Amino acid sequence: MKVVTMAGGVIVLAGIAAWMGLAHGCEEPKGQGVIAGEVKITPALASRVSPTDVLFIIVRRPQGPPRPIAVKRIDQPRFPVSFEITNDDVMVEGSELKGMVELVVRLDKDGRAGPPQPGDLEGRFDRNPTLVGGRDLEITIDKAY
Repeated sequence: MKVVTMAGGVIVLAGIAAWMGLAHGCEEPKGQGVIAGEVKITPALASRVSPTDVLFIIVRRPQGPPRPIAVKRIDQPRFPVSFEITNDDVMVEGSELKGMVELVVRLDKDGRAGPPQPGDLEGRFDRNPTLVGGRDLEITIDKAY
């Protein structure tokens, strides 16, 4: 019984360390926060893309405030769209991309950031939350508002 309890404690501590950006025993070096990949769109929604749409790739903390940590804006996207988000895209000065994050992409019809509006399209990384550092992430837009 002690082994099971100890294993559970180790798993909890590993989860906390990952969330805080301390996975693998130390913090990521400053300036190394990167998330990269590709955004696709389901064939059923592809006909809804127009030349004036704006693609937002949004990085948030899991179970944190709804405001993003970082955002990448791509005007007139042509799918599939490659992306890379770095510390240069962080929205709060002094913050860094590290630890556990959630990725959401929104194809926005009016080009203004904010809550989704009717006509906007969205997708989420299917393995949210994930650690900063992933470079081959695939996100598919599969939801319409």
